Amino acid sequence: MTIKLDEILKKELERRKLSINEVAKECNISPSVLHGWINGTLPSAKNLHHIQTLSKFLGLSTDKMLFSSQEDSTSRLILFSSTFMDGDTQYKLTIEKIKEN
Repeated sequence: MTIKLDEILKKELERRKLSINEVAKECNISPSVLHGWINGTLPSAKNLHHIQTLSKFLGLSTDKMLFSSQEDSTSRLILFSSTFMDGDTQYKLTIEKIKEN
C-alpha cells in the first residue's frame, strides 16, 4: 500500500476551499507540518497523532486519509467553518453539506 496523504489533502482542501492556515488553526497542527504533507513528506512518529484530528475535521476515515485517492462518498463537505469567543467561552460554527440531491 502506498501512502497518498498528499493527494488526499490537496483534493480535499481544494474541494472545500480551505487554506493550509485555516486547517492548521482549526486542527491545532503546525502549518509547516501540513505544508510538508501536501508536498509529499510522510507523517513521522512525532506528528502522526495529527492524522486522526485532521481526518475527523475533514470527515474522512484515517484509512481514507492515508491510503485512498478515491473520494469517500459519505464524506461531508464543509462550506463554512469559524470560531468565535463569547466572554471566556469559545465556540465553533461549521456549516456542512451532508446530502447530495
